[in-house]
Parts: sequence; structure tokens; C-alpha cells
Amino acid sequence: MVEVVRDAGTDGPAVTGAGHHVDVWRRRASASPRVDVDALRGLAGDGAALLAFSAHPDDESIGAGRLLSAWRRSGGRARAVLATAGEACVDHVGARPPGLAARRLAEWHAALAVLDVEAGETYGLPDSGLEGAQAALDAAVGRTVDQALALIRTEPGPPWPLVLLAPHPLDPHPDHRAVGRAVGAAAARAGVPVWYFGVWLTYWGDPATDLGGHLVRVRVEEADDRAWEDAVQCFRSQVAPLADGWGAVVPPEMLAHHDQQLLVLPDGALP
Repeated sequence: MVEVVRDAGTDGPAVTGAGHHVDVWRRRASASPRVDVDALRGLAGDGAALLAFSAHPDDESIGAGRLLSAWRRSGGRARAVLATAGEACVDHVGARPPGLAARRLAEWHAALAVLDVEAGETYGLPDSGLEGAQAALDAAVGRTVDQALALIRTEPGPPWPLVLLAPHPLDPHPDHRAVGRAVGAAAARAGVPVWYFGVWLTYWGDPATDLGGHLVRVRVEEADDRAWEDAVQCFRSQVAPLADGWGAVVPPEMLAHHDQQLLVLPDGALP
């Protein structure tokens, strides 16, 4: 999955191995239906809230930032929950820079402020170790969903629907897969929908993969494109090298795959 390779023109290693050219997934994405945010709001239900789960501090910004921005601009509720601080992102290359976990969490808060999304719980589980902590992750996600539903029931007025957002369970990063599985299981138990986004899916994944739902392209406004860009740029520890001679953890070639908002909706859920 992640391999140590060398950056062209440097003497040091790249943090992230090469992935697909953007054209590899373009045909499948281009054949996918377009939906607008109003249609998604109608699908979710009147006043629906988004509860976004991520393995690492930049996941929801990269994979669902445009949707979150559009949802908030149209008056919808949105909250983000984080499993790890992303502290192990360069452990396979060299020494971890001091204070990296705190830096990544600060970047997460800054990006969520750009998207106007509420920062929720941080579980503090081990980065690059979520598959080994699946039981703890499952329990934490289940508690978060239960607490969100309990809060909805106690608020004055009619209860609003809840929609979960998560990295796709087939995303090539194992931490993302673990979060996707945990959120999918919690959604099934609670009887609420889950919409999946890709992070490394189109960069490393096979475009012939059965995603278990409908891949759709979400129409957003220019303001949401700008919000996505500004939010992603908050993660300087990821989009810029952390040390001389290193490549970025999230290289520009990967970000080029996120030139539009893609989602995977459940079968039968197309608006």
C-alpha cells in the first residue's frame, strides 16, 4: 500500500508511493450520475445532519470537503469525529517530527473552521493501527452514533434525520477500511444511512471494484470548491514536505484525483 520510493530530483525518500494517473478512474466517474446537494438533502430527509467520521485529520476534508461546505452553506448541520491524530504518517520513512500529533490536530480544527463544521470527539486510537484496534473503534463509533441519536431525541421540536459519512470500506488505506467498517456496522444497528467517500480510493484502487453502491458526482458551487482547496491547504504537514528531501505525505498527484465531489450512496438510494 504505502511504499518507500525516491522523489525525482532529490536524494531522499518520498513518503507516499505512486498511484494511478487521473485518467484511470475518469471513465467510471464520468459515467456516474450527477446529483445536486438539494437532491441529497431530500434523500436524507428534512433538516438532516451529517456526522462525518475520519481515520486521520485530513480525511473528511479531502474526501468530502465540498459536500460538507455545501451542506453547511445551505443551513444543514454537520459534525466531524476523528479516530487518530495521524501521528504515524511518516514512521515508515524516518524519525517522527516532534509535536506532529498536536500539529495535525490543530490543522484539523483549522480545516473544519474553513468548512464551518463542528469538531466533535477525537478517539485517540493508534494511527496505522486501527485494524488491530477494530473492537475499540467499533465501540467508540457505536457510542458516538447512540449519543447523537439521543441528543436528537431530546432537542425541542421534531427530530431531524441523521446521515453518517465515512471513508469507503474498500479504500486502499487499512485505517480507512477499519473506520468504514465500523461506521457501516453502526449505521446498520441504528437504522440510519451511511454515505461513503474515497480518500485514496481513486489513487490506488482498482476502478473495476464493486463499491457496493452507486458512485455519484455531487454538483457543488464555486464557493465549495474554494472551501475544499482552503481546507486542504490547512494541512501543511501533509501537502508539503515535513523534512528536507522528503516528498509530501499527500502529493499533488493524489489531490488531482479530488477535482470533484464523489460519493458512494447505498443501492436503491439514488434521488
